[in-house]
Amino acid sequence: MKRRDFLTTSSLLAGTAIFTGATLGKRGGPRRQPHLDDCPKRFVIFLEGNGTRPKCMRDPETLATLEGIAGTPVESNRDYAHEDPVLVPAAPLSEAIALSALAGDQDAVSLVDRAALVLGLSATNLGGGHSTDHGALSASKSSGGPTGPTIESVLSQIPGVRGATPFDAVRVGTGAGTSPLNYSSCAFAAGKPAPVLLEPSASFSTLFGSVSAGQAAADFQARKQLLAFALEDVQAELAAGVPSSRGRVKLETYETSVLEQIARDEQLEAMQDALSAAKPAEPGELDPDPYSSDSPLAKLGMQVDIAIASLLAGLTNVVVVTMGAGAYYWSQEYPSLVDLYPGGQMLAGHDLRHGEGEAYYQVLYALSNRYVGEMCRVARALEAVPEEGGTMLDNTLLLYLSDTGEKHHSNAEEFAMLLLGGNNMGFQTDGRSVSYPKAGHANNRQLSNLYNTMLHAAGQPTDDFGHANPASRVAEGPLSELWLAP
Repeated sequence: MKRRDFLTTSSLLAGTAIFTGATLGKRGGPRRQPHLDDCPKRFVIFLEGNGTRPKCMRDPETLATLEGIAGTPVESNRDYAHEDPVLVPAAPLSEAIALSALAGDQDAVSLVDRAALVLGLSATNLGGGHSTDHGALSASKSSGGPTGPTIESVLSQIPGVRGATPFDAVRVGTGAGTSPLNYSSCAFAAGKPAPVLLEPSASFSTLFGSVSAGQAAADFQARKQLLAFALEDVQAELAAGVPSSRGRVKLETYETSVLEQIARDEQLEAMQDALSAAKPAEPGELDPDPYSSDSPLAKLGMQVDIAIASLLAGLTNVVVVTMGAGAYYWSQEYPSLVDLYPGGQMLAGHDLRHGEGEAYYQVLYALSNRYVGEMCRVARALEAVPEEGGTMLDNTLLLYLSDTGEKHHSNAEEFAMLLLGGNNMGFQTDGRSVSYPKAGHANNRQLSNLYNTMLHAAGQPTDDFGHANPASRVAEGPLSELWLAP
């Protein structure tokens, strides 16, 4: 095999492009006086696969308020009877089945008054079903692939969000099957899916290989050498002349990509102190080794450790963590929860989610509770770090949602969501719950409205994000019940 063929097919070289999709951040420039507009802006999204049942997200006071208006028990959003958004200030959010992790104790600060529960947002234009795939994060129906960029890709291109970070966005998660990458949840643009790393060892190597004491360090150095070879080869071919203009454009594009990856590796080496200080446990460092675990929840914990470390080290300001999101990645078994399964018997992921009745739902509620707990772990890690304007949590919005809405085989009629932090960007995460009128009502609002809200907060006011078919949009713009310009 020719060296050029080896370089262009090498997994080490290809791995460097996992997070690319934007130009590198640049350092330098005069430092201005502290102001909220100058504070960092970060976004962390937790995406649960195959539905989050709103019942496990509603706290008792919010439920009682909605039932008082409806005059009947509320089992689903179809029972909502309110005509306008219902705001419950200081709701006891930690009393919801899946939100107990918000509560504080002697070892953990309470996050109840740093949170906002959002109910009633719809996205029926996405189609529902097992998963809306890229639709959940793009607010546009996925049709054989993404029909537009997902929200984290758009956020990561905003200068005030990207800053000087080496990676535009970090996408990690867990999922059923043996594929190390999930191409079903995130997208750079229409027709260009963005990969989510499903193996914690690959996440560690990609993000912290430059400061590893193990195999990841050798992989990082090997990748640097391969990039140097690649640059030498492509520049030699360009210098020799390329008869075809199309061929020259391809080589120039390849050269640009290699140069960007080399520059990023140099930036990582310049950040060694910060990376070493934040670095999570390495593969093989702990006994038992969580990197080798078959448990989806253990793998998720490791991916979240890596995500936290990436934020603390300044590797990125945008993170997506998927939990069985997209395609059939949700069809997982959870051995650590087997005692909660009906009769204590393990069920295949699809069988569990097809089960009807509280015995099955309790397992799913517990799973959502674990997932929310992981997001709370990120929030507490950020809250512990002082930063301009308060703490890192003040400058970071965390969002929890499902990739398909209210249940297995959903109609995408209600996306129950939890927001944490982001106060310096104007998010009203102060312990409130906000419930929008049901899907189909003139005052219903949609998933796209939340993403428009995030874009306003990020410094790129946008009122029409999402909806490949604009006719499916109920209303443009941000959600005033959740965000006020600071």
